[in-house]
Amino acid sequence: MLLSGLIGNMKCNLMFKRYCLALLILLFNSCNNNEPKSFSNWKEPITGIEFVLLPRGSFYMGNPLEKGDSNNIETVHLVTLTQDLWLSKTEITQEQWQKVMGVGEIHTEKPNPFSYDNPKYPVVSKSYYDVQNFLKKLEILSPGNRFRLPTEAEWEYACRANTSNNFSMGQQISDTLSNYNAEIISPYSNTGKNVGHPTSVGSYPPNPWGLFDMHGNVWEWVSDWYSPYSSKQAVDPQGPQNGILKVMRGGSWYFGADNARSYFRGTHPPQLWGFSIGFRIVRESVEYK
Repeated sequence: MLLSGLIGNMKCNLMFKRYCLALLILLFNSCNNNEPKSFSNWKEPITGIEFVLLPRGSFYMGNPLEKGDSNNIETVHLVTLTQDLWLSKTEITQEQWQKVMGVGEIHTEKPNPFSYDNPKYPVVSKSYYDVQNFLKKLEILSPGNRFRLPTEAEWEYACRANTSNNFSMGQQISDTLSNYNAEIISPYSNTGKNVGHPTSVGSYPPNPWGLFDMHGNVWEWVSDWYSPYSSKQAVDPQGPQNGILKVMRGGSWYFGADNARSYFRGTHPPQLWGFSIGFRIVRESVEYK
């Protein structure tokens, strides 16, 4: 009896601490203005990729209210980013990819099913290593700049845009705000329609920092190898040095609202690709640095 009572008290204390932490996160963010902000912009002249300069800052990364499942641990922890961040406003499009890599199909055995559709669609069916080749070639075409994928922490910071809900627009999402499969029943969305394919980047409203399609449209590669989070405070985290799976973020048109949450972590082998996996990029300017 005594042992069971102690265990019960421990569980209650853990739940109480969990909700107190969630309340602190909400208070932390409520001290800031969540209205859309106007930041500096820059356009890469060869491809037309547009970037927005996001301010450095701190945020609580992860999911404070729910346990991740056994493959998706999202322990909440404080993260500080010490550098401002040039992030592309949209996912890289098919036409932007082709300006750097040409029109040929890389994976003829399993090609991009949307190659001949709208050039404003986000490019898909590119592996993590394909993206690295794109970045190297883009740097040759755009001297004075370095380009890379965002870290997982940078991506979530940009997605949240100074908010603390499941989505940057609130606790739930709708098919008028994002391209995801709203036919899949979810506590995070009312039942709606499934477009069944990517949509032109920028077709839905931006988040408060002017970034488009952070929720849905296509999954986005980030630079980190997957591993469970630590609960310790982190400064400019890069993820582990090696691993088996790379992280991807944001959900896609093919998946439900659950996968589009700001903190949800998807994974994929870096040597493989998928018809709903794309990416956006970070610019590191030599002049800016």
